[in-house]
Amino acid sequence: MGYPPPYGRPPKGETGRGLAVIVIMAIGLLIGAALSVMTVLDPAASSKSPSVAPDSERSETTVRQAAQVGLDAYSGGSYGDFWDLWSAQAQTAVAREEYVRLFQLCPQPVPDVRFAVTTVTITGDDARVQATRSGDTADFVFRYEGGSWRYVPPPEELQEYRAQGVDQLARLRQAAGTCGTVAATPPASDPSVPVPPTSVPTVPDPAVPDPSASVPSDSAPVVPDPSVSAPAPPPA
Repeated sequence: MGYPPPYGRPPKGETGRGLAVIVIMAIGLLIGAALSVMTVLDPAASSKSPSVAPDSERSETTVRQAAQVGLDAYSGGSYGDFWDLWSAQAQTAVAREEYVRLFQLCPQPVPDVRFAVTTVTITGDDARVQATRSGDTADFVFRYEGGSWRYVPPPEELQEYRAQGVDQLARLRQAAGTCGTVAATPPASDPSVPVPPTSVPTVPDPAVPDPSASVPSDSAPVVPDPSVSAPAPPPA
């Protein structure tokens, strides 16, 4: 009848397409096997994701607020509160009590003058804040950590805390003339030494007579009455 046999060699184009499908399936199996091996070797790698703060918490307004609170605490002399706003790694450089004691030995030269935040530059979880005080401009670094922006002191300052300690650092700053005036404290009295009472001399009131003073008598001398005869002398 002229019909082709029911079974025979497939056309040439169909053979090429079949090989391509087989190759793609083989590549897919290899990729899946590789991903499975990586997951077994490092199961935490598949769940790792970069820690990025939400956009609202990384806004310039949020950084400005956090920076102003920290700088106000420092300029107002609340050094313990300022230390509380440091990053966790920075707090390991010096203890809170030692940081407060540093400013008792070497007060800041310009106390009670606020900083004014001028510019904020945010890069990921880090922010650089520029602020002015008394005409001077300074840069401060803040880092988003634990749900809030925290202050990061300069690396050289942290190294000074670790290497020198508070007492030596205070002496070096005093020698450099970067300390303010230390408030004078009155000397403490020794309770074992009695303090003599202070007596105030009394001034006599001239309007009040002194009973101990002799007052001359104002009475007239007694004159004998001539009508009264004197008693006769006794007989001899």
